[in-house]
Amino acid sequence: MVSVSSVFSDNLLRMNPPDYQLWDFAGVDGLQVAISLFSPAVSYLAPFQSFSAALGHQPCSVLRLCENNFRVAAPEDVDFARAITQLELKIWVKPSPTANLVMPAALGLSRLAQIATTKPLFTLNPFPLNRAVPVRIDGAAILAWHHLWQGQPTLLIQAAATDFQAIQRMFNEVC
Repeated sequence: MVSVSSVFSDNLLRMNPPDYQLWDFAGVDGLQVAISLFSPAVSYLAPFQSFSAALGHQPCSVLRLCENNFRVAAPEDVDFARAITQLELKIWVKPSPTANLVMPAALGLSRLAQIATTKPLFTLNPFPLNRAVPVRIDGAAILAWHHLWQGQPTLLIQAAATDFQAIQRMFNEVC
């Protein structure tokens, strides 16, 4: 178990890490693209569910945001936009515009429960692996995504760039 006071000194909490890229894609053929790139298993995901996959022999995580809208966490060296455009389907793809805070799940889940609120149907207890939950922290809307990254359970906090400093401050205050 990681001590709260060592979070920042041990660099466990990383902001917009360079080895962790988020890509969004959507469109009429969004589901077909996800199936082509990852596997037919993606069609069984409900909104805010995810699974671990591979793209070009690189591990990644795929999150379904809604029917034809997906977010992918991939290493920096994966040319995700090229992989999608080669399919020549009706889709758009772009780097996710969110600001991101990445941390070990054991630490992040306990801190998140102290500072975030959810609306009914969503809960932080339990917050199982391969799920995302929309929450509010200090009035800011964020998406918390609990998934595997490089084989380790990870919590990703995704926020608008304008809210990022407030979110970071809330995690600092708890710590």
